[in-house]
Amino acid sequence: MYIYQLKIKLKATDASAAALKILRAHCPSTSIGELRNKIRDHEAVYAADLLHNGEREALKILRELDKAGIETELFEETIDGSKPPRLAPLSRQVLNNMLHRSQEIHRQMLEDIELETEGFISPEAAALIEEEMEELEAEIQLD
Repeated sequence: MYIYQLKIKLKATDASAAALKILRAHCPSTSIGELRNKIRDHEAVYAADLLHNGEREALKILRELDKAGIETELFEETIDGSKPPRLAPLSRQVLNNMLHRSQEIHRQMLEDIELETEGFISPEAAALIEEEMEELEAEIQLD
């Protein structure tokens, strides 16, 4: 079993109402008490599966926490059943690069689908692809 996750921790260990409100909105199945304990124990308050594009949801949480003035730390965790888990700091720049790489893969996939189905990329299809890419770019901009 192989797991690759992005984890968010809060730098502060006191659970502010603003932090709990944001985290509860994104983690509705986690109780306020559990969230409070995770913050107090300096554990990850959110984990995103990076093998299934979970970084976009993590980005939304990061933006909301940033807006509320709540400092965060990012980590990547790799779990391979045959080895101990590895937790390493992850910079926002690396996260940004991951998001852009994912976007480029998505662009290539759209173009490949168009080439397979139509045999060429029409100007209309190219415009639609470009429009979708611009929307994705706006969505993934890290502040």
